[in-house]
Amino acid sequence: MLYRVLEIYEENRYLSLCRGFLVVQHGDKELGKIPLDDIGVLLLSAQSTTFSKSILNALCEKGCMTILCGKNYVPLSIVLPIAGHYHSTKILKNQINCSEPLRKRIWQQVVIKKILNQAKNLELCDKTKEAILVKKISTLVKSGDTDNREAYAARMYWQALFEKEFRRNPDEKGINSLLNYGYAILRASMARAVCSSGLNPSLGIHHSNMLNQFCLVDDLMEFYRPIVDNYVFKLVQEGLEELTPEVKKKLCEVLQCKVLTNEGESPVFQSMQYVTFSYADALESGRPTILLPEWNGLEK
Repeated sequence: MLYRVLEIYEENRYLSLCRGFLVVQHGDKELGKIPLDDIGVLLLSAQSTTFSKSILNALCEKGCMTILCGKNYVPLSIVLPIAGHYHSTKILKNQINCSEPLRKRIWQQVVIKKILNQAKNLELCDKTKEAILVKKISTLVKSGDTDNREAYAARMYWQALFEKEFRRNPDEKGINSLLNYGYAILRASMARAVCSSGLNPSLGIHHSNMLNQFCLVDDLMEFYRPIVDNYVFKLVQEGLEELTPEVKKKLCEVLQCKVLTNEGESPVFQSMQYVTFSYADALESGRPTILLPEWNGLEK
């Protein structure tokens, strides 16, 4: 069941309660009201939202959780009800008890989709020959990607996309800085989706760094990376290799890029919610299948 996620992302909003409804206002103007019973998650990504403790208590009584995001839109804290019908404990147990074979099969899907999207990006960038070669690698990915076909495809992909001299290095400037910024946008959006689905972001599928609190986020955003690469490639073609405010604004548009999901055509940020719900369902059912969106290169 896709319970309702209410996100407050615009600044200077005031929240109040009225006869079982959560009311959203801007100044004296009422923007809307939502029944408390319909809210599964309240996601506060705006920095200047005003609300009271009574709202948090009312939401907890309904079994709803509240997520507070930092300035970079990554969740900083979560308010969970001690008692109630919210199923985060059940989801956490499913994550902890996830079998190794199930985890490996799901990671295989993620890697295959990432490589296919890399091939799609090369095709969109008029590098058809290289796209065919990268696409073939996707057929060789085993359960858990034990042969590390992901890395093999990446080497071929980066050299084809930005010429042989290019090296993907997060510490370098220029193209790498643009990629870093675009990936940071993806990571923040996926972190919000993961938390609002009741999943623990530190319990990954493949990533397992004990110092990384967002292992699952990093796993589930992998196949979205080529979409950022496509935006960066176009910027580079325009001679824009410096991370200026104009370039940052263009890179933020990646979240509006259209992808095809089981719910129809959706922007990237919305599709992430479907992906995380699908992953939670896979953990519950034990079926090694998650619904990953199709990317056809449509920007908006």
